[in-house]
Amino acid sequence: MSTSSTRKAVVAGVDGSETAAAAARWAGALAARLEAPLHLVHSLPSEGIFYSEAAVLIQSQMVEQLEKDGKQVLSNVADLVRADNPGLEVQSFIGPGPAATSLLEAADDASVLVLGATGAGKVENFLLGSTVVRVSNHAPCPVVVWRGDTVNPLPDDKPIVVGVDGSELSAAAVDYAFQYAQTLGAPLVALHSWIGDAALGVGATAALVDWDAVAESESAVLAESLAGLQDNYPDVEVRRVIDRGPASKVLLSHLKDAQLAVVGSHGRGQFAAALLGSTSQNLLHNAPCPVLVARRP
Repeated sequence: MSTSSTRKAVVAGVDGSETAAAAARWAGALAARLEAPLHLVHSLPSEGIFYSEAAVLIQSQMVEQLEKDGKQVLSNVADLVRADNPGLEVQSFIGPGPAATSLLEAADDASVLVLGATGAGKVENFLLGSTVVRVSNHAPCPVVVWRGDTVNPLPDDKPIVVGVDGSELSAAAVDYAFQYAQTLGAPLVALHSWIGDAALGVGATAALVDWDAVAESESAVLAESLAGLQDNYPDVEVRRVIDRGPASKVLLSHLKDAQLAVVGSHGRGQFAAALLGSTSQNLLHNAPCPVLVARRP
């Protein structure tokens, strides 16, 4: 198998952790199916400011050793990826720190950026590092924050779940979800959630609500969001699900047997446009599977 260097690369961040290596293997499998190159990116720590010649010499020696170690980490991960995908074009890069800076620079010309939910060091599994948060907030391309089984990290036949709310950013998520479902040969679950009694009334007030009309309206939101896409991707098996409850809670409840969750990033106004919404943040912290945060190109 050969890949086309004219296609935008899949980029994976590598830091020496098992999670990052597994994320890179997942990224390699995706790149192979997209017939695109894989770029592995490793970052050196940010340089400090030193005032003595001795300190400068020590720093130079440390940087030299860190660069040597980084090249070895990249080589090891590249070997794993090539073993999974013989013939895949894999390139490795080392950039200056902080890590988010190198990754965001690489993301400028990437089709997708993949990084592990936790990196090297003693970080609890339910916490996201600053690199993940910054990259997820500011990358110009979709970002996949990977977590899962580090022994068996490759894509499988489990469904892809996409959150649908009828917004423009949700439309971007749906677009990517169909693309990835076709690329990975996976079924797609299109999930729309809505708040019930708490939003529309309780007790006597709830009795006045035409719940059949509400259900019909919510079904229309889901149908309109999928309109046309099923025709464009006839090979993708789609299951529509409508459930009551907060979006993040409903999405998480449907991810136990999923291989990928797809959500839109949050964007209202100039400031919020670069920030993740509560649903996407909740999934990044708690989802049991990789999460793709989609942005409108």
